[in-house]
Amino acid sequence: MHLFLVHSPLLTPSVWDRLMESLEAANVSATAVALDNAAPPSTKHFEHHLAQLQDALLDLRRAPLVGIAHSGAGSLLALLDPQQFAGLIYLDAIFPDKGASRFELFDDPRAVNVWRQAAEQNGGKLPRSMLLQLAAAVQGERSRKALKAGIADVPVALYEEVIPVHPRWPAVERGLYLQWTDSYAADADRAQSAGFEVRRQAASHFEMLNQPDAVAETLLAFSRTLE
Repeated sequence: MHLFLVHSPLLTPSVWDRLMESLEAANVSATAVALDNAAPPSTKHFEHHLAQLQDALLDLRRAPLVGIAHSGAGSLLALLDPQQFAGLIYLDAIFPDKGASRFELFDDPRAVNVWRQAAEQNGGKLPRSMLLQLAAAVQGERSRKALKAGIADVPVALYEEVIPVHPRWPAVERGLYLQWTDSYAADADRAQSAGFEVRRQAASHFEMLNQPDAVAETLLAFSRTLE
């Protein structure tokens, strides 16, 4: 079984670095997909990301796959045919049940207004100073540095555009949703309605940085049930 990890567009693949170390130590095969937000002017951001995901999948087409999404990457994983995967795992991630923008799926409309206003004052991009506040949820200097180094250049249009779901979404035989924070309670509910196993744990949104060994073991244990 090969793990296919998709990071939030707010960040870069470095958000998976500590988890990848734990997976490697456990002899687990995994790929952390590298996405960027540099969509051409005539291309929607989700289309650009979908092309990058499909390119990454080309090299893995013969391997049984487990798709794993964190945070805003939940919308991206739902663009793919779920039948490509033996199972799906959502880590405190957006769980769409129909085409919607990421902003439409935010749990707090006030946060949407804050993000929009901040971007308006910063040339249409989310200010790095605002995104750096995410580090407050991360424990340990090493992990905080990893998160800060992984902050991406984020056009707010990423969160405004409506992102469709694959026609077969979320038809997967086995799915797991790990809800770590209150902000993703509605997403966990949607996942449960779609037949996913849901585990609710009070933790950090970046638990894979705070507790990489524990998260790796959870991913591995679930993946073994798919074999």
